[in-house]
Amino acid sequence: MKKKKVQVVIFYHDANNKKQFLLLKMNERRMYLWQNVTGSVDEGEKYSKAALREAKEETGIKKKNIKNLIKSSMKFTFTDQYKKDITEKIFFLEAYEKWDVKIDPKEHCDFKWVDENDINRDSVHFDSNYKALVGALEFEN
Repeated sequence: MKKKKVQVVIFYHDANNKKQFLLLKMNERRMYLWQNVTGSVDEGEKYSKAALREAKEETGIKKKNIKNLIKSSMKFTFTDQYKKDITEKIFFLEAYEKWDVKIDPKEHCDFKWVDENDINRDSVHFDSNYKALVGALEFEN
């Protein structure tokens, strides 16, 4: 059976209507790599519920600051470092504004906001994270 995961690209629009993306830096155990919010889908949990839960757990975002959660048509399948087959669905989370991000030190050691003009292939480690960012860059709602 495939393991289910979600990836959540989080952004807000600044005063100039430019998207500002939140990236998280994984901790030492995870080799200090930059990524979007990611996480597992619990048994019986819907992907959308997992996306919201992971975003809240990994960034401290509050429900009142979530403008929109969009299920994209993007999906990735791959084998992880533990040789498990993964299906990862991509979500875009639009926030109303920047907030006081609170990362979980068990998973991450830093975060940063990146302007849409500064997003490039070197912004994140994994190709799927970059493709998801490009998808969010191109997304208009």
